[in-house]
Amino acid sequence: MKPIKSFAVVTVVFLAINLWFVGFAPSTWALGSSLYKLTDESGYIEGCYDPCMCPIFWNRTLQGTFMLTSVDQGEDGILFEVWAIDWNFLQGEETVSVTGSGIYRIESEHHQLNLDLQVGGSALQHFDSGVVPWPSEFPGIDIAVAQNGFYCYDHVFQLKAFPEPVEQSIFSWGYLKSLYR
Repeated sequence: MKPIKSFAVVTVVFLAINLWFVGFAPSTWALGSSLYKLTDESGYIEGCYDPCMCPIFWNRTLQGTFMLTSVDQGEDGILFEVWAIDWNFLQGEETVSVTGSGIYRIESEHHQLNLDLQVGGSALQHFDSGVVPWPSEFPGIDIAVAQNGFYCYDHVFQLKAFPEPVEQSIFSWGYLKSLYR
Protein backbone atom coordinates (compact mmCIF):
# COMPACT_ATOMS: atom_id res chain seq x y z
CA MET A 1 0.00 0.00 0.00
CA LYS A 2 1.30 3.44 -0.85
CA PRO A 3 1.84 5.95 2.00
CA ILE A 4 -1.01 8.20 0.83
CA LYS A 5 -3.51 5.31 0.79
CA SER A 6 -2.31 4.12 4.23
CA PHE A 7 -2.80 7.60 5.64
CA ALA A 8 -6.29 7.79 4.13
CA VAL A 9 -7.28 4.40 5.57
CA VAL A 10 -5.97 5.31 9.02
CA THR A 11 -7.76 8.67 8.89
CA VAL A 12 -11.07 7.07 7.87
CA VAL A 13 -10.80 4.44 10.62
CA PHE A 14 -9.91 7.11 13.19
CA LEU A 15 -12.88 9.27 12.15
CA ALA A 16 -15.25 6.30 12.20
CA ILE A 17 -14.19 5.37 15.73
CA ASN A 18 -14.55 8.97 16.93
CA LEU A 19 -17.99 9.30 15.36
CA TRP A 20 -19.08 6.08 17.04
CA PHE A 21 -17.91 7.44 20.42
CA VAL A 22 -19.72 10.74 19.88
CA GLY A 23 -22.89 8.95 18.79
CA PHE A 24 -22.97 6.89 21.98
CA ALA A 25 -21.81 9.21 24.76
CA PRO A 26 -21.65 6.67 27.62
CA SER A 27 -18.98 4.67 25.83
CA THR A 28 -16.62 7.59 26.29
CA TRP A 29 -16.83 7.09 30.06
CA ALA A 30 -13.41 6.09 31.25
CA LEU A 31 -12.96 3.03 33.40
CA GLY A 32 -12.61 4.39 36.91
CA SER A 33 -14.60 5.71 39.85
CA SER A 34 -16.50 8.94 40.37
CA LEU A 35 -18.14 10.39 43.44
CA TYR A 36 -21.79 11.32 42.79
CA LYS A 37 -23.89 13.70 44.86
CA LEU A 38 -27.70 13.71 45.00
CA THR A 39 -29.36 16.98 43.98
CA ASP A 40 -32.28 18.74 45.69
CA GLU A 41 -34.57 17.07 43.13
CA SER A 42 -33.97 13.69 44.77
CA GLY A 43 -36.44 12.34 47.30
CA TYR A 44 -37.98 9.45 49.17
CA ILE A 45 -41.54 8.48 48.29
CA GLU A 46 -43.82 6.22 50.32
CA GLY A 47 -47.40 5.38 49.47
CA CYS A 48 -49.70 3.79 46.94
CA TYR A 49 -49.22 3.46 43.20
CA ASP A 50 -51.84 2.08 40.77
CA PRO A 51 -54.06 0.15 41.22
CA CYS A 52 -54.17 0.82 44.98
CA MET A 53 -55.56 4.00 46.47
CA CYS A 54 -53.85 5.71 49.40
CA PRO A 55 -51.84 8.91 49.86
CA ILE A 56 -48.31 9.24 48.52
CA PHE A 57 -45.84 11.05 50.75
CA TRP A 58 -43.00 12.83 48.94
CA ASN A 59 -40.04 13.53 51.20
CA ARG A 60 -37.63 16.00 49.60
CA THR A 61 -34.98 15.80 52.33
CA LEU A 62 -33.01 12.95 50.70
CA GLN A 63 -29.34 13.86 50.40
CA GLY A 64 -25.99 12.14 50.18
CA THR A 65 -23.39 10.57 47.92
CA PHE A 66 -22.38 7.33 46.24
CA MET A 67 -19.51 6.01 44.16
CA LEU A 68 -19.96 4.90 40.55
CA THR A 69 -17.32 2.67 38.96
CA SER A 70 -17.35 1.53 35.34
CA VAL A 71 -16.71 -2.24 35.38
CA ASP A 72 -17.53 -3.33 31.82
CA GLN A 73 -17.93 -1.59 28.47
CA GLY A 74 -19.37 -3.48 25.54
CA GLU A 75 -20.93 -2.76 22.17
CA ASP A 76 -24.38 -2.42 23.71
CA GLY A 77 -23.57 -0.29 26.73
CA ILE A 78 -21.78 0.10 30.02
CA LEU A 79 -22.12 -1.67 33.35
CA PHE A 80 -21.33 0.25 36.55
CA GLU A 81 -20.92 -0.79 40.14
CA VAL A 82 -22.71 1.52 42.58
CA TRP A 83 -21.12 1.44 46.01
CA ALA A 84 -20.44 3.43 49.19
CA ILE A 85 -24.05 4.67 49.19
CA ASP A 86 -24.32 7.18 52.02
CA TRP A 87 -27.75 8.83 51.99
CA ASN A 88 -30.11 10.13 54.62
CA PHE A 89 -33.50 11.77 54.90
CA LEU A 90 -35.62 13.23 57.68
CA GLN A 91 -38.67 11.34 58.87
CA GLY A 92 -40.30 13.59 61.41
CA GLU A 93 -37.50 14.52 63.83
CA GLU A 94 -35.46 11.40 63.04
CA THR A 95 -32.65 11.18 60.47
CA VAL A 96 -32.92 7.88 58.57
CA SER A 97 -29.66 6.62 57.06
CA VAL A 98 -29.51 4.63 53.83
CA THR A 99 -26.50 2.50 52.88
CA GLY A 100 -25.90 -0.16 50.27
CA SER A 101 -24.64 -1.01 46.82
CA GLY A 102 -25.81 -2.17 43.41
CA ILE A 103 -25.48 -2.17 39.64
CA TYR A 104 -26.29 0.56 37.09
CA ARG A 105 -26.55 -0.37 33.40
CA ILE A 106 -26.82 1.92 30.37
CA GLU A 107 -27.74 0.39 27.00
CA SER A 108 -28.23 2.61 23.92
CA GLU A 109 -31.69 4.07 24.74
CA HIS A 110 -32.41 2.48 28.15
CA HIS A 111 -30.95 2.32 31.63
CA GLN A 112 -31.60 0.28 34.78
CA LEU A 113 -30.57 0.63 38.41
CA ASN A 114 -30.65 -2.28 40.90
CA LEU A 115 -29.77 -1.52 44.51
CA ASP A 116 -29.62 -3.48 47.75
CA LEU A 117 -30.26 -0.93 50.48
CA GLN A 118 -30.43 -0.89 54.23
CA VAL A 119 -32.90 1.82 55.21
CA GLY A 120 -32.59 2.82 58.85
CA GLY A 121 -32.23 -0.30 60.96
CA SER A 122 -34.17 -2.53 58.57
CA ALA A 123 -32.84 -5.65 56.85
CA LEU A 124 -31.25 -5.32 53.41
CA GLN A 125 -33.96 -4.64 50.80
CA HIS A 126 -33.85 -4.86 47.00
CA PHE A 127 -34.85 -1.80 44.90
CA ASP A 128 -35.16 -1.87 41.10
CA SER A 129 -35.96 0.78 38.49
CA GLY A 130 -36.89 -1.72 35.80
CA VAL A 131 -35.61 -1.02 32.28
CA VAL A 132 -36.62 2.58 31.52
CA PRO A 133 -35.90 5.09 28.73
CA TRP A 134 -32.56 6.79 29.14
CA PRO A 135 -32.76 10.62 29.23
CA SER A 136 -29.32 11.02 27.54
CA GLU A 137 -27.89 13.35 30.15
CA PHE A 138 -25.02 11.12 31.21
CA PRO A 139 -22.89 11.52 33.28
CA GLY A 140 -25.95 12.80 35.18
CA ILE A 141 -28.30 10.13 36.53
CA ASP A 142 -32.06 10.62 36.79
CA ILE A 143 -33.95 7.45 37.77
CA ALA A 144 -36.35 6.06 40.38
CA VAL A 145 -35.96 2.72 42.16
CA ALA A 146 -38.82 0.91 43.92
CA GLN A 147 -38.98 -1.87 46.45
CA ASN A 148 -42.22 -3.36 45.04
CA GLY A 149 -42.07 -2.51 41.34
CA PHE A 150 -44.06 0.76 41.65
CA TYR A 151 -47.14 -1.34 42.51
CA CYS A 152 -49.62 -0.66 45.33
CA TYR A 153 -47.95 0.32 48.61
CA ASP A 154 -44.31 0.98 47.79
CA HIS A 155 -41.10 2.64 48.96
CA VAL A 156 -39.34 4.58 46.19
CA PHE A 157 -36.14 6.59 45.92
CA GLN A 158 -36.25 9.25 43.20
CA LEU A 159 -32.60 9.87 42.38
CA LYS A 160 -31.06 12.73 40.49
CA ALA A 161 -27.28 12.93 40.84
CA PHE A 162 -24.21 14.35 39.16
CA PRO A 163 -20.51 13.65 39.57
CA GLU A 164 -18.68 15.95 41.93
CA PRO A 165 -15.88 18.11 40.51
CA VAL A 166 -12.47 16.44 40.76
CA GLU A 167 -11.26 18.66 43.62
CA GLN A 168 -14.32 17.80 45.73
CA SER A 169 -14.12 14.12 44.76
CA ILE A 170 -10.56 13.87 46.03
CA PHE A 171 -11.51 15.46 49.34
CA SER A 172 -14.70 13.39 49.66
CA TRP A 173 -12.96 10.16 48.64
CA GLY A 174 -10.61 10.56 51.61
CA TYR A 175 -13.62 11.05 53.81
CA LEU A 176 -15.36 8.00 52.30
CA LYS A 177 -12.30 5.81 52.80
CA SER A 178 -12.24 6.79 56.47
CA LEU A 179 -15.87 5.65 56.83
CA TYR A 180 -15.18 2.19 55.44
CA ARG A 181 -12.00 1.29 57.37
